Amino acid sequence: MTTLNDNKPTGTGHPAKNVKVKRPGERRSLSRSATRALDVLELFGEARRPLRAIEMSKALGLHPSSMNQLLKTMVESAHLTFEAHFKTYLPSPRLAQFSAWMLVNYGGDERLRGLLRKLNEASAEVVTLTTPNDLYMQVLDVVGAEPTAEATERGLRISIFGSTTGAAYLSTLPRTEIERLVARARISENDVAPILAYAAGVREAGLAAGPSGRGRYWSVAMPLPAGLSPAPLILGLAGPAERIKQNLARLQQVMRDTVERWLSESGATDHARGNRR
Repeated sequence: MTTLNDNKPTGTGHPAKNVKVKRPGERRSLSRSATRALDVLELFGEARRPLRAIEMSKALGLHPSSMNQLLKTMVESAHLTFEAHFKTYLPSPRLAQFSAWMLVNYGGDERLRGLLRKLNEASAEVVTLTTPNDLYMQVLDVVGAEPTAEATERGLRISIFGSTTGAAYLSTLPRTEIERLVARARISENDVAPILAYAAGVREAGLAAGPSGRGRYWSVAMPLPAGLSPAPLILGLAGPAERIKQNLARLQQVMRDTVERWLSESGATDHARGNRR
C-alpha cells in the first residue's frame, strides 16, 4: 500500500490555490424558515423525546417568539403534534414513511455518526463527512469543531477541485467523469493532466492528503465503500498544518484502522452490499 509523503500532497499537481468555500448563510436561495424547520426535526432525532419550546429555542439559538411561530406552523401542517398538558412537541406520524425510508438507506443506529466519533477520539482532530453537491463537496456532519468563525460546519461547501475531500471523491470516478466535471468547472486544459495524475495517486494510496485553509490546515480524506448511502461519502480529518504533517503517517493508519474496525463491528459492509443490489 502506498504511503503518503509527510510534506507533500498525495499525487502531483495539487491545485489547492483554486479552492472556493461557501458557508450555509451565504446562499441567497436559503430559506431560513425551511432550514429551521429541518433543524427542529434533527433536534428531535438527537433528543429522542418530546421537547418544550424553550428547550428548542435555546438549543437552536432562536428568539422565543420566532421559535413559537415556527412550531405553530409545523403543528398546523401536521409535521408536529402538541401536548397541551405538558406543553411539549413531538414529530407526528406524518413523517413515518420518510423516517422508514431513511432507516433503509442509512440504518437506525447512527452508524455513520458513530464512525465520526470513533475517528475523532482516535485522532483528536476535527472529523467530517462530506458528499458531492454539483461542483462542491458539502459537509453533512462534523465532530470536534470549535465554534469559531473559521470552523467547519454542516452545510459548508468547498470546491471539488483543489480540496482534499474533493480529491478523495475524484479518485472514485472514471476518467471520463472527471473530464466532464473539469469541463463544467471551466478549468484550463493545462491543468487537466495534473488533476488526473493527482486523482490516480489518491486512488493508489487509498486516501488523499493536502493543504486547506490557505495552507494553515492540513487534511486527510478517504472515500467510504460504495453502497453505505445513496450518495458517495468521504470521511475526512483536519487540523493545524504542522501538527498533521508531523503525524501524517500515524493519522493515515488511524483512519484506515478505524474504518476497517467500524465496517466489521457495525455491519456496515453488509448494509452497503444490500444497497448495491
